[in-house]
Amino acid sequence: MERIERGLLEYFDPKIRPFVEHVLLHDELGILPGPCLRVFDACSGCPLQINQRRFDRFKMSVPFAGQSLTWEVIFDCNCPTEPPDFIFGPEDEDFLPPMDEIESLCSWDATKPESLLCLIKELLEYYNQYNVQQASNFRRLQQDLTSLYQQPFSHADDLEFYITGSESRQGPVYLVLRLKVDFSGIPAYLVQGNPGEDQAILTFTYQSPDSSKVTPELHLSPRVENALGGSSCLRIPTFTAGTLLGDYVGNVRQVVQGFEKRKEYVAAFLSHFGQSVLECDLQTFRNMSFLFEWNDFFFTFSVELPLYFPTEYPSFIFQSVYHEVKGRPFMEVITTFPYSPRWSANEMAVRAKAFILDYISKFQRASVLAKGK
Repeated sequence: MERIERGLLEYFDPKIRPFVEHVLLHDELGILPGPCLRVFDACSGCPLQINQRRFDRFKMSVPFAGQSLTWEVIFDCNCPTEPPDFIFGPEDEDFLPPMDEIESLCSWDATKPESLLCLIKELLEYYNQYNVQQASNFRRLQQDLTSLYQQPFSHADDLEFYITGSESRQGPVYLVLRLKVDFSGIPAYLVQGNPGEDQAILTFTYQSPDSSKVTPELHLSPRVENALGGSSCLRIPTFTAGTLLGDYVGNVRQVVQGFEKRKEYVAAFLSHFGQSVLECDLQTFRNMSFLFEWNDFFFTFSVELPLYFPTEYPSFIFQSVYHEVKGRPFMEVITTFPYSPRWSANEMAVRAKAFILDYISKFQRASVLAKGK
């Protein structure tokens, strides 16, 4: 869909047109990439026979919280150096931003094309605050926002909150949250094409302000998605009834941060067993394999790291290089061994080494017995 009807821009008043052009060319609104800002229903407030090509007012579809707001922007072509007035949506009659405190309005500069975009951004900040304040009327929303703001990784600038509907009939509630995660450790070779900014964004949809049913969704930039193993491997926790938003976001944040934890774990194993490595995933750090020898018994030892590592256990896979069962190498998958997600990566590697030495004799006997089956 076009951001403005073809040929419509030339009908704007010459002194107003630069503001509209700049907004359309530098659409930087909204945390979540989605609906584009659009300009439509442009017209002139002056007599048409006098000002046929001096449009000075229009409606805008403004992206916010993954949705679109319809605002009307009203300039005056007879006083084009004056800032515009705004008419907000019919559901926002109570939204009354403090005009005397809005910096981009008080210091309006008609010589700068970016002035309108700056004003829209500042109004959106006040609109976000207005919606957050409205949440105090609903116990569930208030509890969720309070729990979210109590988290050390949460900041008001990373959140967009939108309660739809009117006072008599409330609609869905939308929340968009940018996760504060350090992506600097993701290797550049995971990039294909132009993935844009590295980011992870969580969206939540409440069926209504008092609804216990909340639908979360995680949005990742391409490089981050690849680092987490691709969209087919990615799953986030279910939002169960009674879960507070802040706690849930903390759990999802662990998933996104798992890349660095897996990288540290793999690095620790390589430092201990580097001379025995067969293969190692150095892109997503999800698995690695080694060839070991114990009392002239050779076997491979592989590690598979789950998405929720280190909260979830890794899997240890022992495989004999001698013995087969039904035409396939004899192997055992171990998921229970000494482990704590609070250990450092190096301690995990040391403990794994101790477990291998303790378990290998049992595995050798099992592989020999299995040969006869």
